[in-house]
Amino acid sequence: MDIANGGFRFFHNTDCRAFSGASEIFYRRPDGGGGERMSKITRYFITLLFCFALNSCGRPGEDKPDGIKEVVLWETYNNEEHKEIEIIAREFEKANPGTRINIQRVPWGGHESKLMTSMITNTAPDMARVDVAFLPRLVKSASVLELTRYGEINTEDYVKAAIDSNVWIEDGVKKIYGLPDQTTGAALFYNKKMFRESGIKSPPGTWDDFLAAAKLLTKDKNGDGRSDQFGFAMDKELWWTFPFFNTYGAKFLSDDEKRCALNSEAGIRALQFKVDLYQKHKVEAGAWQSGAIAPDTGFINEMYAMILTGPWNIKRFRDAGLDFGIALVPRGPAGTSTNVGGSNMVVLQKARHPELCFKFLKYLTSAQVQAKWASDLGQIPVNIKAAEYMDLSKYPDIEIFFQQMKTAVARPKVVSYATLANTVNPYLYAALAGKKTVKETLDIIAKKIEEEVLIEK
Repeated sequence: MDIANGGFRFFHNTDCRAFSGASEIFYRRPDGGGGERMSKITRYFITLLFCFALNSCGRPGEDKPDGIKEVVLWETYNNEEHKEIEIIAREFEKANPGTRINIQRVPWGGHESKLMTSMITNTAPDMARVDVAFLPRLVKSASVLELTRYGEINTEDYVKAAIDSNVWIEDGVKKIYGLPDQTTGAALFYNKKMFRESGIKSPPGTWDDFLAAAKLLTKDKNGDGRSDQFGFAMDKELWWTFPFFNTYGAKFLSDDEKRCALNSEAGIRALQFKVDLYQKHKVEAGAWQSGAIAPDTGFINEMYAMILTGPWNIKRFRDAGLDFGIALVPRGPAGTSTNVGGSNMVVLQKARHPELCFKFLKYLTSAQVQAKWASDLGQIPVNIKAAEYMDLSKYPDIEIFFQQMKTAVARPKVVSYATLANTVNPYLYAALAGKKTVKETLDIIAKKIEEEVLIEK
């Protein structure tokens, strides 16, 4: 047993490094807030119990008596996606006789704590689908395997922001701890009918064009002296502010990732532009305020002419009979860019057949498999070569997202993205509401992030 900083690494040949990363989950208040820091003695006995539990519990399934190698995958897909992954697994098995991919569905709600618990009780799957924001915690706690030890990964084959969320540089060496299975981001949705009525012939290419169009689209239609149609509607949260930061070239973290760089000149200009849309130019509807009509709802009601949203809303807007188009996020000083969401597939530390897991994940993210996945489900393929094989007749609107994701920027790799967002969001709200200047806001955010978020890195 090796004690280091109140944690343990080995006990009866059992790797317990995951406990330091998992302990937070088991020591939170019921309301989700953080608990007090445990004493080293308390952590000693809790970790000791975890180690005993880990050594005494069985594995979730073993290889079949007929010699078939079986690996378990926990996934959180919706019904349509689940059917698709089952088909992919069966096709993989046909191409690789003697293998079995056991797909097990796990509810999205609480799946992170369930996964951490399974590692402690030695009931973890071999592979798991996790949100991009959760992977840093798994890497920090040594809960997932580094994949390049099992084969070559050409990162150029993947959407850059999607694969970047899996990459760490350790002692100058690139390490890859997962492969993206889904990626998404926002683009500019615009109402074509409202554009025609305002004499606007094409979607805006730059933020200057965007502002000019938004001014023409903001109108007092009922003559009561107040605008009731708006050029734009936006969300206040950090994730929805990344397109502004990214297009202005603002970096979230310094190159050494030890300080927050948002309060740079580029960051100030980006947030100032977003704030001015509401405070100065009056072209934004205030959709970010509590109780306001949400951007996607107002877009359907034709109150808002432009919004930033993603491919998940395409079917909803089509079903509503809207005449809309999709364009790239307007260019700023650093060009067009967007935010990134999605999930990654990882191989857990105790996987029985990591080589087989790796082979399946490479298959899942291959160009032809991703082409079928994206064509069937109307999603963005994580493999950039998939576009060559795709049938876009069913989802023609997806093509613009292929272009948009080429310039997307991955989210900062912090242990808890939820902590990061919860730290930042109230101050973004204050800036939009005019309660603080943009510089004051970003200075406070930078200080808070360094004191409350980066300390965990």
